[in-house]
Amino acid sequence: MTLKQERLTRQTKDIPSTKDLPNIRSIKYESGLTIDIDVADFKGHPLWNILIETARNNPLFPGRSGYAHNHIIPENPKITPKELASKLSITVGEALAILEGYEKTG
Repeated sequence: MTLKQERLTRQTKDIPSTKDLPNIRSIKYESGLTIDIDVADFKGHPLWNILIETARNNPLFPGRSGYAHNHIIPENPKITPKELASKLSITVGEALAILEGYEKTG
């Protein structure tokens, strides 16, 4: 019997059930928008570089960063990471990375 025919004739009882697997989407996490952030504390944390690296590797990061640098930050130079995240509908971590990049270039 060929592999294709074998898959077609296999009984559903032979297929493992996914009921025993954990539902990852049901796990609730606290939103970063509700956390009070002291950026100075974050920059000294060992995971800071990982956060920046992860945010910058997001394929949408260059476009969001460029828009923020050209339109949002010049209008409000003292914008907080929470406000920027809210305006762009992004995570606070990504907003921190955008503001970090602006500080280095600006």
